[in-house]
Amino acid sequence: MRTNRKLWFVAIVAVLLACMAVTVDAKVKKGKKKKDVIVCTHKCPLVKDTSGKAKNLTFTVNGVKFEMVPVDGGSYKTQKCDEYDPTEEKTVVLKSYYIGQTEVTQALWTAVMGDNPSRYKNDKYPVMTVSFDNCQVFLNKLNELTGKNFRLPSVVEWQFAASGGNKSKGYIYAGSNDLNKVAWYENNSDGKLHVVATKAANELGIYDMSGNVFEWCSDYDNGIRSTSPDIGPGLAAPTAYYCGGSWLFPPKHNEIKYKESARAFDKNDNVGLRLALDK
Repeated sequence: MRTNRKLWFVAIVAVLLACMAVTVDAKVKKGKKKKDVIVCTHKCPLVKDTSGKAKNLTFTVNGVKFEMVPVDGGSYKTQKCDEYDPTEEKTVVLKSYYIGQTEVTQALWTAVMGDNPSRYKNDKYPVMTVSFDNCQVFLNKLNELTGKNFRLPSVVEWQFAASGGNKSKGYIYAGSNDLNKVAWYENNSDGKLHVVATKAANELGIYDMSGNVFEWCSDYDNGIRSTSPDIGPGLAAPTAYYCGGSWLFPPKHNEIKYKESARAFDKNDNVGLRLALDK
């Protein structure tokens, strides 16, 4: 009889210990942090690294890789680049977005379009000799291939990113007050284009926002009024804007605040593009 009681006691203790183990295990599992599940739709979500900071997005199209750098939203004060600039000087508040780490290369353009229109050819050079209208065709095809919604940055988005965004140190050029450190321009380019990302990056880790080639922006003027309220009244013909200076232009044109315009169908050896993507 005593033996049976001992066996019952041992069995009850075993059951109690097992229950306690299950409870402790459940608490441990409950306390574990869940891994973030990143689901990409037509607007890529904010992707963070282990430190909680947004990180670059990498894409591959027909074997060609390119990176997009996160730009946290903030405010930017627009400036006139010269006395003829119709820009209204005011503070613009921007939402977060991504922007190309480099200009669109000839390799990426060819991977998307199947040909290379550039006058001076090299896969690692920025694409050139492309009009604003050509860029729209490129963007449509890129979006079909990736399922994303890549676009051109607006002038203000471009300038905000070039200035270093919320990390800006107030430089005249993108990343420095010494243009030779960050740009290929009239005085150091030897009269030619250069491979992207061979000069120093700016505060956000973005290359060549001053120099190499001007970059088309999304602000379009249909001859009546600009689509951007930050640029000012429209010009006399369908026109688009570009920023960034180039390998053939002097320091003034490579300043962050500088921008120019051209007809949307014009092609120029000095003008390429850089991608943007909404977060």
